[in-house]
Amino acid sequence: MNMLISKITAFFTAVFIWLGTIFNVAPPVEGIFPDITPAQKTVFDEGEFVMGSNDIVVSPDGDDSNDGTLESPLRTPEAAKEKAKSAGDGAVTVWFREGTYTLLSPLRFDASDKSDITYRSYPDEKVEFSGSKEISGFTETTVNGVKAFVTDVPIESDSDYFRSLFKDGKRLSRSNYPKEGTFKIADPKLDEAVPSEWAPDFFTHSVVFYAHKDNIMDFANAGDVEVKVMHFWCDEHMPIHSVDASTGRIETTKPSAMKLRVDDNFIYENVKETLSLPGEWYLDRSEEKLYYIPEKGDTVENTVLYAGDAEQLITFNAAENISFRGIDFTNTDWEHFDGVHTGKAFDPSHPLYKNIRYGAAHPQAAFEVPAAILVSASSDINFTDCRFENISYTAVKFENASKNCSITSCLFNEIGANAVFIHGDFVVPASTQNIDVTDCHISNYGRIFNNAIGILLTHAIDCDLTNNEIHDGWYTGISVGWNWGYTDNSTNNINISDNLIYNIGNGWLSDMGGIYTLGIQPDTVISGNIIYNVGCDQGQYGYGGWGIYLDEGSSFITVENNLVYDCSSQLFHQHYGEDNIVRNNIFAFGGDGQFRITKNEEHNSLFLENNILVGEDNPMYWNTTDVDWFEDNGNLYWDYKNGGNVSSGDSGLFESHKIPFMMGKGYYNNAIFEDPLFKDAENRDFTLATNSPAVANGFVPFEYDAGTITLFE
Repeated sequence: MNMLISKITAFFTAVFIWLGTIFNVAPPVEGIFPDITPAQKTVFDEGEFVMGSNDIVVSPDGDDSNDGTLESPLRTPEAAKEKAKSAGDGAVTVWFREGTYTLLSPLRFDASDKSDITYRSYPDEKVEFSGSKEISGFTETTVNGVKAFVTDVPIESDSDYFRSLFKDGKRLSRSNYPKEGTFKIADPKLDEAVPSEWAPDFFTHSVVFYAHKDNIMDFANAGDVEVKVMHFWCDEHMPIHSVDASTGRIETTKPSAMKLRVDDNFIYENVKETLSLPGEWYLDRSEEKLYYIPEKGDTVENTVLYAGDAEQLITFNAAENISFRGIDFTNTDWEHFDGVHTGKAFDPSHPLYKNIRYGAAHPQAAFEVPAAILVSASSDINFTDCRFENISYTAVKFENASKNCSITSCLFNEIGANAVFIHGDFVVPASTQNIDVTDCHISNYGRIFNNAIGILLTHAIDCDLTNNEIHDGWYTGISVGWNWGYTDNSTNNINISDNLIYNIGNGWLSDMGGIYTLGIQPDTVISGNIIYNVGCDQGQYGYGGWGIYLDEGSSFITVENNLVYDCSSQLFHQHYGEDNIVRNNIFAFGGDGQFRITKNEEHNSLFLENNILVGEDNPMYWNTTDVDWFEDNGNLYWDYKNGGNVSSGDSGLFESHKIPFMMGKGYYNNAIFEDPLFKDAENRDFTLATNSPAVANGFVPFEYDAGTITLFE
């Protein structure tokens, strides 16, 4: 009887609270706002030139037979590296005078190289390590009815063929088709594909599909045209083997990593027949000529372009205590690589086996893409105040038990794949450790391999990913962990704090987050981050533009003091996991609601405590009817159209997901349904009033202004 009375009392209490949110006509409360002084951005101090007794000077005007002094400098980094080996004990600085140093083969460091050494720019001088070669000597011609420049480019072997071209510090575009938008696959020809044994719904490998006949042509050099398919969380780079314009059949030399579907988006890259826009180019292998459509101000006399010639700039293998400071790393090339993840999918009995030149790539996070700078089994390798621009693969990768390394106050821009990749072997505890990425600015990453990450970390421990600005990538900003489900995870104690992450996804792929995690990570913390404008593909297959995304098995992670807003799906999404703590965050204006848990399990999924969740005529909790295994307490909920009359389903006065129903299911514990008193929520100023009801209910205000994040200038 007492239990029945208790349930009846709880029900009428819930109804009373709900009705109060509907009929409350109390006058609005005027917010009282604190004064906030935006922090100044850090400007890196280059210091002064002081020549040590063992120091070495390098200049483009030097000579490798010189003694390496200021008056008699060496000419190349290679010569400086070799000279440093005889420097003896003590620190050494190699000073580079202003200019470009071309690295057409990698600078390789190993255990024999001098440790306790810094390679750095001379103060206030611009130093560039480049992987490109100069191209000039143009004459004027006409291509496809438009003015073009052309020059001879000898192509004696595949190594002479390049895929990257730069001008005035920017990457130029190969000619694509169509010029705007995408085409759609007409028929994926799955009867000629090879499904994987473990997940055929996703991972079916194809080297043939049909395009619509009006989306195909008889390409002059079909073997140099590439098909790029954008689907799921993957973009496929599939060089063409043959084309039948009469039927629309396209056969490729590289299998897809994931299942092709009717209406998947695709484009053609490197098409001579559509070369027409200023800044576009095409390298004709058969003619051994480079065609370039001039931009405003270009003449055949003043046009100098730089072709990517090297794919890798520096490697470290068992090296120790080597630093780079104030160096620009630029202009590298890329090639189709032989993926190992599904490279064995096709056997010699398959009728299209003879076409295949490359194995299918790993479908996630540009995982197999090589790195321009590779740190392997090394310690104390550091980059400070460096710039990485126009890098066509991943910029920097740490792997194979590397430890105690850092990237600090560096800029990454126009990166082909991941900006930074921290990777270890799957051992417990992880052997790759103490790799920190702090105060960096990462922009325009994943420009070639679109499913790349700003900062990717897999199988590593004790790392700080803090105070970085990450934006304008086609996929996730920061991704941590690499185990699916509840198996042992070697990723742990990762600090993901105070990052500014925005303009991620941009409607291209699916299943992404501003911050994304996988697997059990007991001491990982996601704190103080600002995340906004995460947008997934909005087409028929598109889904999943989340702000913070705890994917399969993410467990025991603390998510606190983050501001997340304006994402195409929910602001927070947990697929499934256990006992994550989500507290004191602001989740505002998710496109499909504010909060979501996908999978119901027989344990507590997370604790949702003292957060502010606001939206406009969409759910606070998405699909909560089928999710019974998380606990909430002390949250504030507010809908800017419906006020406190919030829902966790479709809107409507008597919709069953309203407050009484949710309270009956054990949610909205100690909740308040009031305006949180943001300074200007409509214009995305989430400064919280000191007299906010959220504060009175236990929310602890935190500084979220972007100016409080130390950014690379």
